[in-house]
Amino acid sequence: MRFIYTKAFAIFASCLVVGALLVFLQVKGLLDPVKFVFLNSPRPVIYVFKNVTKPVKIFFSTVYHLRKISDQNVQLSQQVQHLQQDVVDYNQLKIENEALKVELGFAKTSKVQLQPCTVLTRNPVSFTNTITLNCGSNDGVAVGQGIVAAGYLVGKIIYTDNKLSTALLVTSSNFSSDAALSQSGSVGVVKGSFGSGILLDQLSPHDPLEKGWLITTAGINTQIPKNILIGQVGDTISTSNDLFKKVTVVSPVDFNNLEFVFVVK
Repeated sequence: MRFIYTKAFAIFASCLVVGALLVFLQVKGLLDPVKFVFLNSPRPVIYVFKNVTKPVKIFFSTVYHLRKISDQNVQLSQQVQHLQQDVVDYNQLKIENEALKVELGFAKTSKVQLQPCTVLTRNPVSFTNTITLNCGSNDGVAVGQGIVAAGYLVGKIIYTDNKLSTALLVTSSNFSSDAALSQSGSVGVVKGSFGSGILLDQLSPHDPLEKGWLITTAGINTQIPKNILIGQVGDTISTSNDLFKKVTVVSPVDFNNLEFVFVVK
């Protein structure tokens, strides 16, 4: 009986009473307002929390997507750059192949011995107007030999070592070589002219001459064989008072874009 008067019993009895009371109130539906208050009391806090955190979430989500888009743009830019480089390489190879076809076509029909060479560098500064070739004395290249492109004389060798050589272009003011008109056989001198291209000089004033006539090498210089095309007669630039006739020479060769040449041995 002593247990009834203890503190533990009192707590136990109180819990039973409270539990019974709660069951009674639940059955009667009297606890619904209390439940509603407890369940809905956090909603304002949750609403405020959502409104505060939503812009932060949107900000960081935007930053993440912007970073992702930026990375994708960098990758796309790199891919575009690579594709552009591929196009440049393709176009360059196409140009070189076309030039090589022309040169090989001439080489097959040529009656002279030719040494194919690639143009490594070009120096168009001032009066030099030279090109460097990837062939030299080891390939049989010697000073004074002529060089041709697409069947036309474009210069002559002025320096050579074992593997490389330098050629002076026919457009240089330092260049000169014998030449002849194929229609009349009249002999003159082809010279380079700074700013004026190629000239045919020292023609007899009495020799017949017409625009469009072919100009070839005359073969006086034994290192440059006879009948190599140089160009066609252009405009006459001499006057009736000059001792010799002088005309411009029109060459189909693009001297600014030489890729391959042949040294005439």
